[in-house]
Formats: sequence, C-alpha cells, structure tokens
Amino acid sequence: MESVSLALIFDILKNFGPIGLIAFMWWMDIRNMRKILDAYKHDMVEIRGMYESNVRLVEDQQELGERYARLAEDLKGAYIMNAQIMQRLSDNIENNQYCPMVRLEKRAHGVQG
Repeated sequence: MESVSLALIFDILKNFGPIGLIAFMWWMDIRNMRKILDAYKHDMVEIRGMYESNVRLVEDQQELGERYARLAEDLKGAYIMNAQIMQRLSDNIENNQYCPMVRLEKRAHGVQG
C-alpha cells in the first residue's frame, strides 16, 4: 500500500471538500483491493496448476501400478513354468532313463525306474 502525503490530503480537502476526500480514499481503497485481488488470482492459478499436476501424477501412478500388476502376473507364469521344467529335469536326472549304461546297470541290480 502506497503512502499518501498529508499535503495531498489538505489539497483535496481544500479543492473538493470532505466529499472529495472520501471519494479519494474510496478510490485508493478500490485500487489497493484490486492489487490484492490480482495477486490472489495469480496465486489461485498457481495452486490450480499444482492440483492438476497432482491429478496427472496420480493417474500416471495408477496406470503404472496396473502395468506392474500385469508384469508380475506374467512373471509368475514364467516362474511356475520354470519350476515345473526344473522338477521334470530333476526327475529325469534322478531316474536317468536316457543313458543306456545307467539303464542297463539299474536293470542288473533290479531297480525299476
């Protein structure tokens, strides 16, 4: 708020009277209020921009979460398949029906596999 000199107030009183002084003070008040409202409008525009940015971030996080969920489901399937294949591989190694020497050796000892 800018200051008004005492000399200016006396000039207004001398030339326009008390009504002129009231009108001048009213005009100064409106001008100051306009500055305050303009600053408030500017602040509200910034705050609105921040809220919109936060909404975009939340939407992006939700989309990212959905993509992670799909990826986790795909990885779960891959892990299950790998575990099944490793179990079959382990069973094949333990039973070893593919090597003719081991197969003949098992038959000789009476082990059925």
